[in-house]
Amino acid sequence: MTNEEKVLKYIDDNRDELVRIASGLISIPSISGRPDSNEQYEKEADYLTEEFAKFGIKAEKYALSPGGCNLIAEYNGHKGGRTLAMGGHYDVVAADENTWETEGGFVPTVKDGKLIGRGSADMKGGLAACFMALKAVKECGVEPVGNIQFVATVDEEIGGPYGMDYLVNSGIINPDFFINAEQTEMKIVIAYKGCAWMEVKVKGVTAHGSKPSLGVNAVVNAAKFITRLDEKGVKYTPDKLLGDGSLSIGIIRGGNAINVVPDECVINIDGRFVPGQTYDGVITEIRDIIAELEAEDSNFKASIDFCSRCTNAVVIPDDSDLVKALVKNSELVDGKPSELGGFIAAGDNCLFHRKGVPALMYGPGTLDCIHKANEWVEIDELVEAAKIYALTAISLCC
Repeated sequence: MTNEEKVLKYIDDNRDELVRIASGLISIPSISGRPDSNEQYEKEADYLTEEFAKFGIKAEKYALSPGGCNLIAEYNGHKGGRTLAMGGHYDVVAADENTWETEGGFVPTVKDGKLIGRGSADMKGGLAACFMALKAVKECGVEPVGNIQFVATVDEEIGGPYGMDYLVNSGIINPDFFINAEQTEMKIVIAYKGCAWMEVKVKGVTAHGSKPSLGVNAVVNAAKFITRLDEKGVKYTPDKLLGDGSLSIGIIRGGNAINVVPDECVINIDGRFVPGQTYDGVITEIRDIIAELEAEDSNFKASIDFCSRCTNAVVIPDDSDLVKALVKNSELVDGKPSELGGFIAAGDNCLFHRKGVPALMYGPGTLDCIHKANEWVEIDELVEAAKIYALTAISLCC
C-alpha cells in the first residue's frame, strides 16, 4: 500500500474523529470583539493543543498583547524541504439569531449528513479537516522532507492586527505555500478581488435650519457626489474569473440636529477591484470626480482617503506547484476535473501575497449559509477536504 493509499484509508476509517474535532471547535463560542474573546480563544488553543499532543505533535501559542491567542502546530522534516502551511481562523461571528433549528449556534448537531453550528463552514470545519490531514500523514508514518504546519488564528472576522497579520508580518510563519481552508464549495480559488475601504468627507457650512441659505448643506452636496459617482463609476475590464469591479456605498453619516444645516457628511465606500485596476488608481479616479464637482460649484468641498483593507487583485498562476498539486489530488479523490475559481477578496491571504508566497482558498462549505442561523457543512466535504489536504502535503513536502 502506498503512502497515499494509507492516508486515504486512515481518513475514511476516522471519519467520526474528524466530526468530533470539528464539533469540539464549534462548541467553544470564540466570537470576535467580545469582552471574553481572549478567554474563548485560549480555550480553542488549549483544546487543539491537547488533541495534537495525543499523536506526538507539539503545538505552540502565539499572542500579541493584548490580542487573542493563535496556535501553530508543526510536523517537521529534517532535510531542508519546503513548508506547506494550512489552516485559517477560529474566531467567528455571533450566533444570536433566534431561528436556529438546533439547540443553538454553539451546540454542534449532525443531521442529514451535515454538521450544523456556528463556524461549521466559516471555518472550524476547514480547520478540523486540516487537523485530520496532518494527523493522517503523521499516524501513517509518512515522513516529510519539508515541514507541514497547522495554523489557527484570531481576528479575521473583524480585520484586526492580532491574528494572521501578526504571525506573517512578525516572521513567525514564513511558508513556501499556504492553503486557507475557507468555505469555497471545494473550488480551488486562484483569483482574488482587490479590496479597499474608502472614506469621503464632504464639507459644508453650518447655519440654523430655518435659514439654510446662510449655510452650505454637506448632506445635499454629498448627494451630488453620490449621484455623479453612480453615473460615472470607475474604469475596469471584466475578468473571466472575478467578473466586475464594484463600488458600494455602505455608510452615510451627516447632521447633528434636524434644525441645523450639517457642516459635514461622511460616506464610506467598499471598493472591489479586478486585474487591471489598482486601489491607488481607483481613488485617483474618485478624486477626479470630486475635482469636477468643485470646479462646477465653489461651495462644494470634499476629500477622500483610505480607511482600511488596501489590496490589489491577485491571480495565482495555474502552473504554480501549489495549484498543480491541489488539481491533481482533488481529481484523484473525487474522480472529476477540479474547478478553478475567483473570490470576493483575498482575506488573510493578502498577507502572504505581499511576500510573494502562493496562498489560496480551498475548503469545505458554502458562503450561502455563513453568518446566519443554521450554518452547516457537509460531512462528506470535510472528509474530502482532509484527504486532499493530506495528499497535497505529501506532494509538496514529502
